[in-house]
Amino acid sequence: MAVSLAACSGGEGGAEGGGQVVVANYGGITLEGFEAAYFDDFTADTGIEVVSADADVARYVQMSESGESEWDSIDADGFANVDWINRGLVQKLSSDVPRAELVPDEYKDYIAGAYTQSFVLAYRASALDREPTSWKDFWDVDGLKAERGWPGYYIGTAEAALLADGVAPEDLFPLDFDRAFSKLDEIKDELTFFESYAAGAQALQAGTVDMILLPNGRVTPLMAEDDDIKIMWDENLFYPFTGFTISAGAPNPDAMNQLMVYMQDPARQAKFAEVTGYGPTVDGALELLSPETAASLPGTDEHMENAVTIDQVTLSSQTDEYVRLYSEWLAG
Repeated sequence: MAVSLAACSGGEGGAEGGGQVVVANYGGITLEGFEAAYFDDFTADTGIEVVSADADVARYVQMSESGESEWDSIDADGFANVDWINRGLVQKLSSDVPRAELVPDEYKDYIAGAYTQSFVLAYRASALDREPTSWKDFWDVDGLKAERGWPGYYIGTAEAALLADGVAPEDLFPLDFDRAFSKLDEIKDELTFFESYAAGAQALQAGTVDMILLPNGRVTPLMAEDDDIKIMWDENLFYPFTGFTISAGAPNPDAMNQLMVYMQDPARQAKFAEVTGYGPTVDGALELLSPETAASLPGTDEHMENAVTIDQVTLSSQTDEYVRLYSEWLAG
């Protein structure tokens, strides 16, 4: 549960004097993973309390621009992190923080790798005449009858549409928004929209939708309870890293650097993957997982064979336009 920021005061702290670090995140399964893999042990070992705040990217940017932030860091997509680095909104990491292998070299000094994720087509096998093998199948409303769900949030939507329209993965970026939204228009009337990924996952679980675009970590827990729910790993939209940065105005940067050391440990990233279904960003973590757990994660050799890797550096320069156009498309 998030702690009210009204209680967040105080500065640097270590094992001797306590203190705190404030990390904004989205709750749910990722927060469970953070607590189990990092936060709880970090507090026990250092005496530094990890305070969870409700994530709000616009607020994080605003506070970073002001140079006076209430938060030290935020769980954020790689393309957002790259944008903030390019805009000078984050601090360089301490040399003590191990650099994550999946973060591009030019950004390793600013981003502590958090996890990998894929946006996937999740579906109920029993509801379909055949199992989908491409995003073209999702658009095939005549040939593949199904109740189709769609997120009210933009991530992965234009990419899926372009793949369905025949764009090759290597030609996906920069995104052609005119082509993507024209393709989305073709099926808009067939879609049930969900304001949150949690709501979309619940609809899939309940059987009110048969197919839906979701982050893989929202689907993995459902699959553990219901073997009728599947992931189409073909053309999974693979995001090579999410990460944590340190705000330009962070109140507790030293403590945040200490926490980041925990977060780059292979054994701890493996534990996070076990809890969440999201993959590790550091070398050595996958090898610590059971074959059964590893088989459910993005970024494995098997799942990368037909993955579409998202160019998060290019996407960082298109995100503002992407958000605006998707909001306009939803409202139109």
